[in-house]
Amino acid sequence: MELWNSVLHASSLPRELLPALHHLAGLQAALWLSTDRLGDLTLLLQTLNSSQSEASGDVLFLLKTWSPPAKESDDPLTLQDAQGLRDVLLTASAFRQGLQELITGSLPRALSSLYEAASGLCPRPVLVQVYTALGTCFRKMGNPQRALLYLVAALKGESICGPPLLEASRLYRQLGNTVAELESLELLVEALNVIPSSEMPHFLIEVELLLPRPDPASPLHCGTPSQVKYLLASRCLQIGRAEDAAEHYLDLLALLLDGSEPKFSPPPCPPGPCMPEVFLEAAAALIQAGRAQDALTVCEELLSRTSFLLPKMPQLWKDARKGTKESPHCPTWVSATYLLLGQAWVKLGAPKQAISEFSRCLELLFRTTPKDKEQGPASNCEQGYTSDVELQQLRAAALISRGLEWEASGQDTKALQDFLLGVQVYPGSGDASFHLLQTLKRLDRRDEATALWHRLKAQTKLPQENATWSLPLYLETCLSWIHPPDLEALLEEFQQSLQEPCDL
Repeated sequence: MELWNSVLHASSLPRELLPALHHLAGLQAALWLSTDRLGDLTLLLQTLNSSQSEASGDVLFLLKTWSPPAKESDDPLTLQDAQGLRDVLLTASAFRQGLQELITGSLPRALSSLYEAASGLCPRPVLVQVYTALGTCFRKMGNPQRALLYLVAALKGESICGPPLLEASRLYRQLGNTVAELESLELLVEALNVIPSSEMPHFLIEVELLLPRPDPASPLHCGTPSQVKYLLASRCLQIGRAEDAAEHYLDLLALLLDGSEPKFSPPPCPPGPCMPEVFLEAAAALIQAGRAQDALTVCEELLSRTSFLLPKMPQLWKDARKGTKESPHCPTWVSATYLLLGQAWVKLGAPKQAISEFSRCLELLFRTTPKDKEQGPASNCEQGYTSDVELQQLRAAALISRGLEWEASGQDTKALQDFLLGVQVYPGSGDASFHLLQTLKRLDRRDEATALWHRLKAQTKLPQENATWSLPLYLETCLSWIHPPDLEALLEEFQQSLQEPCDL
């Protein structure tokens, strides 16, 4: 930079060299912009504008005020003059700045920068990205209609691109249009599987050459085919389209296991699951879709990949709790696998096998301790812990599931023990309390049932706190199977039964 400052401020600089120097400076500016040397770029533009004393740090302002000298008639012919370079630099800088402001949440400033980029020298592929970023900006600003207009514009014309489709799925999800959201994700999977054509060589400095590769926080980052396939599968499971979810999960597992992608990276935003949790979600989706035999196969595959990691001796359990060799999540994954195996056997009408798997799950869960008690996303395996809430919910789900099987086989005393323990391990579990209430009533333990009914009735009148911890999707699905359909209606029904005279 000192060399540029010396040359451009030299008193003996011939005037006829200025166009060539500004042209060379434009090439230097392009290099520094593409390599993120924004400090040097700012100093260079200040020197070109002879405004170093003003110390303006706004690159866009400096580019707008930079006026390269006009070429003389006898100057050498060039494919791209300094003025053309300036226009390319202005568009690229505006787009880069707008993306950064969008990521950091400075939405009004991002809007201004992106408008600047869209109005500049913007080839169609870059314009698609600018329109996508504008769609993201308007969506975050609470203007979905304007966002939709820009996304439609981005999807017009050339071959379908990934970023606007992913942003469209986010917009449709925000609007509650589930059909359009899933269609966007399906088109995105197809788009990512298309082999891109070889790029033509660039003979000029173009805007595309000066843009960075999208990082995971960027709205232009679409991820890999497996990441998008996971988004599609998990959304289908969340909204109750179990058959579609099962098919998508099986496709995803096939994609991951055949080596097409060397390693599954969870979607960055929101934090996605790691590989074992994908298996667990797939098994849950298969059970939900009535494909229990396939769920057994998926669970057995997961056990073959994880169970050997479990510590075999008590001392090794202590070592695992100190966080050494074994994954701290491994006992939870294996426990959840046994829970899903039990549920699959329930669907297949095999209560003995189901109870056996639930018991294995509980044996492992009661030897597992939470790794962290702070609030945070439970499914983010990179943090390396099992939350206290997740562990409590898993224990309660396994106890309730086993209790329901005892109940179905007429062993109400054993069912009562499991439901009572379920309330103890997770006092906030209304499901365990409800099933306990039903069992007490069936065993004609009227006083205990009445006392529990009063507690449940009081709990329903309390304001419900929003959960600050999101459970893994497979666990949410398991909990939905044991959740009573309408707790208030069932409590009212029990109240009516209290008013009926009891037999003497």
